[in-house]
Amino acid sequence: MDELFKGLADPVRRQILELLLQQPLNVNQINEHFSDISRQAVSKHVSVLEDCGWIRIYQAGRERYGYLNKTAFYQLKDWLQDYLNLDQRSLKNDHGVFLERTTYKKGSPLTYPVMLQAMLSKDKDFDTLFYNAVKTTGIFCKPSCSANPRPDNVIFYANRDEALKNGFRACKRCKP
Repeated sequence: MDELFKGLADPVRRQILELLLQQPLNVNQINEHFSDISRQAVSKHVSVLEDCGWIRIYQAGRERYGYLNKTAFYQLKDWLQDYLNLDQRSLKNDHGVFLERTTYKKGSPLTYPVMLQAMLSKDKDFDTLFYNAVKTTGIFCKPSCSANPRPDNVIFYANRDEALKNGFRACKRCKP
């Protein structure tokens, strides 16, 4: 994977891939699209793309043509697939925490990872199911509260009374 990302790291190399998406081109044809860099620099970028596996080169007479290597694109797709399959609803939160719907089913016992992800993603669906208390401030909140405590400072409680009994006070932002 590192080699694939190395190939994509430079904008010139990404532009070359876009050019080759249309049709195989030789280095001179690729160079025509880059008036601001030298032919040697374009050749170097083509070599890097070949070394990284993004393109293949074939010799046709004196010309060397570059064409896209499908295998590299499928490798990248396979790597990304787990991320692309995540619940689309969870992509809307501000924190980038992914909580799959299959992770928690209503009525199931809440696990620490589910509660932590719900708190980090500010998921309102969990507001009545548990409360998070912050050890350093002595405050407890709903999982959807706009406060951003450090995860290692948080204790989870099943209900308000339990949090109050343990010496925490209700948050003035979310009013749990």
